[in-house]
Amino acid sequence: MTKMNLPYGETGGYYMPGEDPVPPSIDKSKFYAKCKEVASLKHIKYEILSDLETDYKNFYAVKFFFLPKPVYAVINSAHPFVAFSLADEFGEFGNSFPLDFIDFEELAIEFTGYTVMKVSDLIKQFSLEDHEELRNIHTIKKQVEYWNPITIGDVMFNFWD
Repeated sequence: MTKMNLPYGETGGYYMPGEDPVPPSIDKSKFYAKCKEVASLKHIKYEILSDLETDYKNFYAVKFFFLPKPVYAVINSAHPFVAFSLADEFGEFGNSFPLDFIDFEELAIEFTGYTVMKVSDLIKQFSLEDHEELRNIHTIKKQVEYWNPITIGDVMFNFWD
């Protein structure tokens, strides 16, 4: 099983002993513009879930109104990693974790310039001990101990940052 290296800032926690790097971020307006373009191309409605921006989440989300169920495109707030998700069993999105990730090729092919994550990578088990790149960041250690993420997807698209 290949381990995925999680880049600096992937899950918040920006303190590195002896260093003071600038926290990374993506340009969410470019992501939203891309989603608008994709919705136009696919002739479907879309909605930017801007209410999620004020919560403690490390991702932005857009709802695409596919039938029979909407599909959500999420992007990590620090790096251009995109994934697709469905609503939970109550028809809600963004109220709990983990997200219900799906592979959705119809959208994936449209997101050139982004790294579209596959479910097979997102559901890989996460252990802080396996991620030396994150172990020295004190705030991440605290968050991992408290929230106990199970998968890489839980870390990349979480509700605690």
